[in-house]
Amino acid sequence: MNLKSSVIKGAFSLGGARLVVTLLNAAGILILARLLTPADFGIVAIATAVLTVAMSATEASIQPALIQCREPTREHLDTVWTLSLIRSFLIFAAMLACAWPLSRAYGDARLVPVLMVSGITGAFAEFYNPRLTMAMREMRFAPTVLFQIGQKSFGLILALVLAIVLKSYWAIIIGNAVGAVAASIGSHFLPRYRPRFSMTRFRDIWGFSGWMFVNQLCETLNWRFDQLVAGLGVTKAQLGFYSMADNLAVIPSRELTGAMRNALFAGLSCLSEQPKRLRASFMRAQSSAAMITAPAAVGLALTADPAVRLLLGEKWVASIPFVQILALTYAIDTFINVVRPLGMAMGQTKYLFLRQLAGLSIRIPLIIAGLISGGLAGAAIGRALGSLANVLISMLIVRRLLGLSVSRQVASHAETLWGLVAMSGVLMLTQLSFPPTLKETPLLQLPLLITLAGLAYCGTIVAIWRLRGGHDGPVSEIAGILAGVFRKRPREGAAT
Repeated sequence: MNLKSSVIKGAFSLGGARLVVTLLNAAGILILARLLTPADFGIVAIATAVLTVAMSATEASIQPALIQCREPTREHLDTVWTLSLIRSFLIFAAMLACAWPLSRAYGDARLVPVLMVSGITGAFAEFYNPRLTMAMREMRFAPTVLFQIGQKSFGLILALVLAIVLKSYWAIIIGNAVGAVAASIGSHFLPRYRPRFSMTRFRDIWGFSGWMFVNQLCETLNWRFDQLVAGLGVTKAQLGFYSMADNLAVIPSRELTGAMRNALFAGLSCLSEQPKRLRASFMRAQSSAAMITAPAAVGLALTADPAVRLLLGEKWVASIPFVQILALTYAIDTFINVVRPLGMAMGQTKYLFLRQLAGLSIRIPLIIAGLISGGLAGAAIGRALGSLANVLISMLIVRRLLGLSVSRQVASHAETLWGLVAMSGVLMLTQLSFPPTLKETPLLQLPLLITLAGLAYCGTIVAIWRLRGGHDGPVSEIAGILAGVFRKRPREGAAT
């Protein structure tokens, strides 16, 4: 199997698993939203934000270092496992240490046990069998697929059962913890791996992971700073509305691109010493990823009102403006999602850190200014403006790494951008023309809007692609992938 086919197969395998996980996550959010209160989600939002920062403060992309390593050995695997174990202890200790001080800072004693139990989630969330990463390096994705689906489904089912019984935020906290522990233990049998303590390959692993450590911390602060700061000045219910909006807004775009980035990291690593092929592969991957995911995020932003009313219920109406802003924020990020796997594949993790640091230095002042001037909505707008700045920073990094000009990168998204404009116009005009009876029926509104949005978007990008001569780009790339998926295989023994 050639590299392109392997990457496509990996993207579909991991993408399929991610789709299942995303659907499970979405279903869980929708059900839990009806069982729990906004204040419950406010408590969970604080715990999740603190845990994410604690995990990022110890994150060094230890497992991905195996993919970038030229000739990984058993000693490399053992070193990765040992470092992962040390990291797990550090995360749990950090959560224990900060539980009481943070409960005082946020003025809520309930955070003490919540943060302690969340420490268990963090300790086991990424403590898994390094042979899963090796399988991915070899373009074998089945073990990772089973691990991802098992990790999410087990914790979610438990959380739903506990939510029915307890009707408390503890359902989510305990469900996450038990799911993480079970998945971590189970991963060591998919495939089987007998751990051994070793630090003999520390230098090899840290050579890749050092910059990723500070990069991951900056990235997490970029995405969690708003909730950490907002929790100090708003009620738990208000933070719950904001957190729920973030959970919903992330589903159509950033959640679905995670699997694609993992597959691309493995594929682009094989091209790291072939600049011409690497440039072409990056351009195809980035433009195709944006073309697939951006319309889903923009569509959610424009249909947030009926989507929230139908999916979450009337008690979550206050989250609608946050969904609109945050979904657009995630849509902006779809245009630079492949920059991270590119930097990792090239071993240029220093530039990924500099990108996040520059973005953080812009985003934090914008979020604080927005929070002071406009409350949570202002913070969300500040976060969106920070994402716009991050797009330019990321494109400048790509110019540095691959020699691709910013204008050429933007031009590769021409069909996508025009498609989004057409789709947005159709959705806004359609909603303005709705009669009052239809506006009060989200069950009828949403399917109609989704259908019209899809027709407008797909029709526009295909029309523009044809007007431009059917050039080689994201449309032809996606069409080729779909043709390969649906093409019937010749029967065995058929004449050739």
